[in-house]
Amino acid sequence: LGSMAYDKLCEIMRVKLKFKTEKGAVIPFNHQYYLSSAIYNILNSADRSYSKKLHNYRGYKFFTFSLLNVPKREVDKNGIITKNGIVYLHISSPNSEFLTNFIKGLLKSDTEGIFVGNVKLMPDSLTVEELPKKFDILKTISPIYLKTVVDLDNGDKRVYDLLPNDEKFYENFKNNLKRKYEMFYNVKCDYDFNFEVLKSKQKRV
Repeated sequence: LGSMAYDKLCEIMRVKLKFKTEKGAVIPFNHQYYLSSAIYNILNSADRSYSKKLHNYRGYKFFTFSLLNVPKREVDKNGIITKNGIVYLHISSPNSEFLTNFIKGLLKSDTEGIFVGNVKLMPDSLTVEELPKKFDILKTISPIYLKTVVDLDNGDKRVYDLLPNDEKFYENFKNNLKRKYEMFYNVKCDYDFNFEVLKSKQKRV
């Protein structure tokens, strides 16, 4: 992976990781848990106390990661088959401390790789992706999951998932973004914005 000046990380919000694995390796469909565990292990390599603090924190973690992107692939009942052994992962965070520790830990553990099930992924390169200052259309690379609680006639409460065809989806999404902004920056969010989901695809989480 080479080296990177850590004092420049404060400007980074999203990185793209390229991994190599064996051609024909089969990545399980449900691999989010493996990725989450790998991220905390990498953080632990850089700063054990920070990794533990973040893992045990009950509030917002202020980082997100995509599913694995396998450009050249086949799919069967067992999972995603990597035809050329190239796999990508995006990780985003507004928190410079998180990204600093993540990249430090990655540089320390780049000879060990990470495991997704039984598949070993070896880090090959890291690219800092510049975020657009302005955009009209935004495509998410991480799933969006929203839910709400409703009161039933018998006094019970029920939790159900929200979809883009429900006005409550937009209300909760907007409030969620504002709440996270206020918690991270410790200021009131006065931004007002509206958005519309143009295309969506339901996925099992």
